[in-house]
Amino acid sequence: MTESAPPERPARKWLVITASVALVVGALALVLWTTAPEPPVRVVYHVSGTAARVTVTYSTFHGAQTRQEEPAVLPWRMELLATGEPEHGVLTVTIGPDGGDVACEVRVAEAVRRSATATGAHTSALCDF
Repeated sequence: MTESAPPERPARKWLVITASVALVVGALALVLWTTAPEPPVRVVYHVSGTAARVTVTYSTFHGAQTRQEEPAVLPWRMELLATGEPEHGVLTVTIGPDGGDVACEVRVAEAVRRSATATGAHTSALCDF
């Protein structure tokens, strides 16, 4: 008597192929997700007040660079894009010799991170975060 081979199971074969494809696709998705750059985050600096002369110093989020401006009039506003959400930054407003008052505010991704005020000649409002 001859023994016949058991019938091949095509369902098991397709199950192994499907599981293998799912693992490969999952691994590729994980690699793409972990290596994707962080989306840019909008940082908004805003300065208002009555001071006639001010100096504004702020972080640019390009390395450790800061920039300084002396706006002719207030209010003053600057919008920057940072790569990912910045952990720290600075906005300093220094009032000139003529005095007055100022207010500064920093928003990161639409949320207020810091605000401050200053009054009087040669004083500063510091909005660091």
